Amino acid sequence: MRIFPAQTGRMQGNINELTQHEGMATADLATGNHNVNDDALMGVLWAPVLLFLAGCFAAFHWSGFRHVDVDWDGYGKVAAIVLSIYLVAKGLRIQFVQLFINTWSQNIIVAIAATMLTYAAATVGRPLVDAQLLRADQLMGYDWRTYAGLFAGSDMMARIVTEAYNSIFLLPHLVILVLAVTGRIQTLEKFILAAIISLTITIAVFALLPATTAWTHLHVSDTEVSSFRNLPLTSEGWIDDLIRIRDGSLRSLRNFHGQGLIAFPSFHCTAALILIWACWNVRWLRIPMTLANLAMILATPIVGGHYVVDLIGGLVVTIVSVILAGWLHAWMLRHVTMFRRGAWAMIPAAHRGEPRAEVR
Repeated sequence: MRIFPAQTGRMQGNINELTQHEGMATADLATGNHNVNDDALMGVLWAPVLLFLAGCFAAFHWSGFRHVDVDWDGYGKVAAIVLSIYLVAKGLRIQFVQLFINTWSQNIIVAIAATMLTYAAATVGRPLVDAQLLRADQLMGYDWRTYAGLFAGSDMMARIVTEAYNSIFLLPHLVILVLAVTGRIQTLEKFILAAIISLTITIAVFALLPATTAWTHLHVSDTEVSSFRNLPLTSEGWIDDLIRIRDGSLRSLRNFHGQGLIAFPSFHCTAALILIWACWNVRWLRIPMTLANLAMILATPIVGGHYVVDLIGGLVVTIVSVILAGWLHAWMLRHVTMFRRGAWAMIPAAHRGEPRAEVR
């Protein structure tokens, strides 16, 4: 096959894209020298992210939700700002900013997609398993009234558990930033894969084993529940949404921002443990992140209205997800590396910078 100069130039450009990560060091595959990009999926990671988004969107559409109000103007402005920052960072070759924006964007897309899938799963309509979960809690000696009462008597404690629970909206951004600054590309990629896997498992279990809260199951009045502070009321928020989705009265989502509908297993617990795992090798961050996420887990039965057995379920999901993320990352990396090396081998030696054989 003849290769003309123009074709060679285009092919060389494609190889450069395959072997570089937004200005990072290029792998010398011809000589076999190891490079960090040999251990990174780079843009390939967008494939499972976008596949997850497409699947969640399809499930949400087929579940029958209509008249969904979304702030497209707001999302568009945020996307434009993020893209602008990325392009500036790319032009200035600020590698960690590019890495942060890339992973941050993937994480946001996964979160939005999972919200849609959660609402779709709520329409499945399987019988509630509150009785079984409550019984499991009782067998472990846990009483929700006693635990909630520990935090209800103090304004400071009530505020602490609320902030700890809501830290799930902040801590992932912090972890992604630190991992990007320290150049831990593999960890970031495994973090995104673990998020996709854990959300898929969590939502699948939720579809089969839906639940509300102990006080909703026991028909405790909102007046009594509100006296404990921080506990979600049956007539408001995610519990009310879940009940109305299940009975078919909620299919039009006005001012839709999405909220968690899952009791078992607890994704707050799963997210907290994955965050601890992701930053474990960053020594100066290990202890503060562990404490912050343990606080989130302790706040989950109160602000999230979870059973304790939900937390155990979240632990199991975490273990499975981290293991599968490692396997999937290795599998994808093996195939991506083979493709890169095969593509590099297609380039003539003269254009790879290899010395020509001496003609005698």
